[in-house]
Amino acid sequence: MRNLFFHSAYLLLAIVALSAAAGAQTTPAANSRNSKASTQAGIPDLSGDWGNPVGLGGGGFIIGDPSDKKAGTPEDPTPYQPWALAKLNSERPENGPHATFENTTDPRLKYCDPVGVPRIYLVPTQFRFVQTPDIVYILYQYGPTWRPIAMNRSHRPDPDPTWWGDSVGKYEGDTLVIDTIGFNDKTWLDHVGRPHSEELHLIERFRRINHDTLQMDLTFDDPKAYTKTWTGRKIFALQHSGFDDAYACSMSEYEHFRQSIVDPVTAPKK
Repeated sequence: MRNLFFHSAYLLLAIVALSAAAGAQTTPAANSRNSKASTQAGIPDLSGDWGNPVGLGGGGFIIGDPSDKKAGTPEDPTPYQPWALAKLNSERPENGPHATFENTTDPRLKYCDPVGVPRIYLVPTQFRFVQTPDIVYILYQYGPTWRPIAMNRSHRPDPDPTWWGDSVGKYEGDTLVIDTIGFNDKTWLDHVGRPHSEELHLIERFRRINHDTLQMDLTFDDPKAYTKTWTGRKIFALQHSGFDDAYACSMSEYEHFRQSIVDPVTAPKK
């Protein structure tokens, strides 16, 4: 197991190094030529560091109304199963109508559990695609963590439930399509606490609208938690601040935040 850990860490460092080197050695004109060549070869160019547009913060997924303030209310268009709606309204998340940092039930804040997908795209950090013929790697600045997307093959038969699921991908024109099953039920779909079951089937579709804009369309299919398939969307902007810093969940940092910020605000006034 230890050897596997060090092998994985070495592989990730090698991927990041190769990606950074390729970016550093490529001029804007060469980028344009490579982009056209890749698109013509049936492989859309998704290069660059992607993050939230300035001013939008972590935000939410647009599902009919872009505001998470309606999550779990009668105005929320999400097609919940009754138990899923009850679970959502029982949570104590960082966003939404029940937003609080006091006695949170958020597994990310409470246990530093992996956030999983698609919630990781709501964390205001960056991500990067490393496209190879057999595997597309998505490197996330938060964690830091990475996902391998196996290209042009089927899912493993009956995959064991995991935080990130079993992901396979393909290109459809100018779009990278990622199909994921095999999730556990321990993550939230977003910051407001929308739940899911182990039956979640998630489709992510990434398309570069223009050079500086990436669009992600999501399809959620989870008949155990939702009465019908529903969709979401998020827009990302090309970032120029670098990908050097990593952001990790730390229980000690959260405890310091709670003691210095949360407790003084929430403590009863004498």
